[in-house]
Amino acid sequence: MTENHSTGPMRWDEHARGGAGGWVRTSDAGTGHSGGPDPGPAPDPGNGRAALPRKYLLLAVGGGLVVAAVILTVAHVLRPSASESGHAAGSPPSGSPSRALSGATASESEASDPPAASGEEQATAVDALLERSEADRQQVIDAVNAVEACVSDDSVDTAGQTLDDAAVRRESLITDLAALDVGALPSGSAATDSLRTGWQHSADADRAFADWADDAQGCSPGAVPHTSSYEEGVRSSELATGSKEEFLTLWKPIAMDHGLPERDTAEL
Repeated sequence: MTENHSTGPMRWDEHARGGAGGWVRTSDAGTGHSGGPDPGPAPDPGNGRAALPRKYLLLAVGGGLVVAAVILTVAHVLRPSASESGHAAGSPPSGSPSRALSGATASESEASDPPAASGEEQATAVDALLERSEADRQQVIDAVNAVEACVSDDSVDTAGQTLDDAAVRRESLITDLAALDVGALPSGSAATDSLRTGWQHSADADRAFADWADDAQGCSPGAVPHTSSYEEGVRSSELATGSKEEFLTLWKPIAMDHGLPERDTAEL
């Protein structure tokens, strides 16, 4: 049997192979395909490879673009925000409770630590307490003299109350003195310790003399007995004088440096 081989130039027919397109010989142009088996894509005369149809190229490029868009979208969704990245690195946001608490603690610390007073301010504060003490001194002297005179029961009773009140004021001076800062004064702590001791002895004396006033009720003028309360008051007064003399020894140069008045034990 003799085989019939068609001859003629090849061309691309988009309607060949059921609409998929294919290379056909010009002799088969009328039918859209050859009588024999489909020869398939013609080889590329340049490199020997089959040339892909244009629509396949377009589909490949379009599919690649779609895949790239999907990858970019997923990456954007999964990427952490700037604030989350800051938290992951261990840096709290500016409005976090820990930073706010830290700022509040600093503010409280600054508010609770006022600047230290100067030496002059500290000395002036101590001198103000000495002024108060001097005002009480005369009232105590007058009250003791009133008991000694025993003009009447009422005068003795009033004197006793005055002495009790003086003791309370002495203790208030001690409390206020303890609250003062004297760190900027040379020998400031030693001086105020002596003053505090002296005022405490004075308060003890005031209370002892107040008890003596109670003992003197019903006395006769000029004939007031000196009971044990009276003797205790005298001893406490002597101890107070000794402590105040120690204070004045340390206080005198401080007062001179800051232009404050010098004082003596009678004023304290």
